[in-house]
Parts: sequence; structure tokens; C-alpha cells
Amino acid sequence: MPAEPRDLTYPQLLALFGGDVDLRLLLTAGERFRIATPFVYPGRQEPMVVHLAPAPESGRPPIKSIRISDGGGLIRCLAEQGMDLDVAMVLSKTVFHAVKQVEGAGIIGGEVYMDSAPDKVGGAVWRFLQLMSEVIGLRHAKYKDALLQLERRRSHEPGMGSWRPT
Repeated sequence: MPAEPRDLTYPQLLALFGGDVDLRLLLTAGERFRIATPFVYPGRQEPMVVHLAPAPESGRPPIKSIRISDGGGLIRCLAEQGMDLDVAMVLSKTVFHAVKQVEGAGIIGGEVYMDSAPDKVGGAVWRFLQLMSEVIGLRHAKYKDALLQLERRRSHEPGMGSWRPT
């Protein structure tokens, strides 16, 4: 069973972004980190937590690939906002497609992740946070787009005038 992840402070997070060699050496030795970022999930007042650990296929130290993940927070957040990916197939496909657009990213076991080489992990954490914010933004954009399309269709198709989405 893997050791409990070590919590990083904001100064350590900034050092990681800057490519701190000591933190990178700890990662390649198999150390696991957890970082409570300054960002919060919509509808929650909990911080977005980023996990850094050896990627599953990395094997023994020295680790050649680091997995950056959200610990399942994003999928839970979307479900709490009424956007359960198991039920909403359009949203599910949209989220999956958005994640797959980012090199090294994926979704497995309810967690969004991105794998990175240890020497590029600082920049990869930035890209991971950008990916998370983009997926959170989809919850607004896709539904707004769907409502606009529905309004257009309602104005052009007879019998749609009184229909309202629930």
C-alpha cells in the first residue's frame, strides 16, 4: 500500500512550478504529493486538490512518469451540479473529448489525470490546472449552447412553443 501523500505548501507549489530540482528528485524516488490549490470547485468551498504520484506503469524508482490527478474531485463536482456523466451522454462525451485533446491526459476510475516526464512536471501542473478550468467551463458553455439551439428550434417548429426543458 502506497505511503500517504505529503502535503505541499504554496511556496513549495511555486517551487515545483519553477522546476525545483529537490522536489523533482523526491518525485522520481517515488514520493507522493498532495497540493491544495488556491482554486475552488463551483458550488463548493473546497479547494481543488492536485495529486502527484508515480504513474502506474512507471515501475520502480527512478520513476520515469509522474501522474498528476484531481483525486476524483472534478467528476464529483460535476455530479453535484446536476451533471452526472453516467446519465448525461452529451456532457460525458464532451468532457471526455476535452480531456483527450490534452497530450498525456485521460479519465480513469472517476479521476482526471495527466502523465508527465519528471523534468516537465512543473509546466504539466499548469496545463493540468488549465484543463480542469476548461472542463469546469464546459458546464456553462454546453448547456447555454443547448438552450440557444432549443430556442431557435422552438421559434421555427410548430408544437415546440410551450415545451420547456426540465
